[in-house]
Amino acid sequence: MILDRLSECLEKSTADHVEMRHHRRASVYISIMDGKMDALNSGVVEGACVRALVDGSWGFSSTTRMDKEHLAQALRDATSLARASKPKKKRVVKLAEVKPYVDNYETPMKIDPRSADQDELVSLVMETDKYVRAFSKTIASDVVSLNITDDDLAFLSSQGAQISQRIVRCYGAVMVVARENGNITSASENIGAQSGLEVLEETPLVDAARIAAERADRLVSAKVAPGGFFPVILENKIVGLLAHEAVGHCSEADLVYGGSFLADKVGKKVASDIVTLVDDGRYLSGFGTMKYDDEGVPTEKTIIIENGVCKGFLHSRETAQDFGVPPTGNARAWTFEFDPIIRMRNTLITPGDYSIEELAEGINEGYFLKGGLSGQADFTGEFMFGTQEAIRIRNGEFTDSFRGVTISGNAFDVLKNVNAIGRDFIMRRGMCGKEQVNFVGMGGASLRTEVLLGGR
Repeated sequence: MILDRLSECLEKSTADHVEMRHHRRASVYISIMDGKMDALNSGVVEGACVRALVDGSWGFSSTTRMDKEHLAQALRDATSLARASKPKKKRVVKLAEVKPYVDNYETPMKIDPRSADQDELVSLVMETDKYVRAFSKTIASDVVSLNITDDDLAFLSSQGAQISQRIVRCYGAVMVVARENGNITSASENIGAQSGLEVLEETPLVDAARIAAERADRLVSAKVAPGGFFPVILENKIVGLLAHEAVGHCSEADLVYGGSFLADKVGKKVASDIVTLVDDGRYLSGFGTMKYDDEGVPTEKTIIIENGVCKGFLHSRETAQDFGVPPTGNARAWTFEFDPIIRMRNTLITPGDYSIEELAEGINEGYFLKGGLSGQADFTGEFMFGTQEAIRIRNGEFTDSFRGVTISGNAFDVLKNVNAIGRDFIMRRGMCGKEQVNFVGMGGASLRTEVLLGGR
């Protein structure tokens, strides 16, 4: 058993502190493009790693060989690297105290994907593709995909921790391109959660296909919205993106070291009184949910902004010790090939109690921005995101649809201008690319604020 081998290896450590992780990832990926099989992949990646701390300096080593000899060699290599790197260190690493847990966790599931019929999954993706292509004569191209990621994780430490976790994520996406009279537009929609295959029944892939196809078909002949500074409703999916990209990264303690916007803002007002933003490692079915992080620290609901006031940051054991606060369980690694760094889990702005119609009532001339796309942000809070659709609001009524526009500005200015938050909260899946990719959740409800639109 791998835990026994790791434990036996750990007993021979000469380092001050050692962490050993084992990771086995089984994955399935199915993709249909324009009615043809684009990809049908399944496989397993497995390995183990060692992180050793010697005289305040880290060493790291990994291996794909699971026998005792290679695990012991990885331990020796990590310890040797820790000793060799000490002269180059600018500061001594110290770790916040944490109880060594012995525990197990598994994603709550109704339908375990390990028992899935792959042919049925392929049929589901193909039927969804057929639906898209038959939706309208304007549909020129589409891609429908389905993914299953099944992670078995083990963590042991020289302090006595021994934690096993199985985390399963099932998710899919639909991208549609429409063409008409020389105009081309695209739309996309996704589903997914940390869940078994029941998520495909609770949020059917064909529903995502319908939303994407309808939007592409509707907007292919639409005009581009005018640019300018407008009052807007940001759809819940965009709010989640804003919470993660433009605010959440500013609260990661390693970026706080570098002088992020929030670096000197604890206890200060940074958003509207009605804005509360948290990073929740235990959110039910959240894409970034785990009971323990990759340092063996229990995850939690960490408050970043409460009623507009900055309350704190996201920490590893190392940064928590430096800041004099408890660790928050935010040290995460993509696979055994990487050491853990500070990452968000499920970052969200808590909902209010307004309906979409009530949010619109406060706008005389503005837009309802829908369909979040990727974008960019930096640790000053400056951001630029794409949106798929802009619906004009006049005197509180929804009127014409325009093609999506880019929105830009400083996230904290946007949050300071929030004057109403909806009750249509959703948690969507995401992938964060900070140094090493990782699964995250991005949540929020539609809200009313002001933002700069980069349109016509």
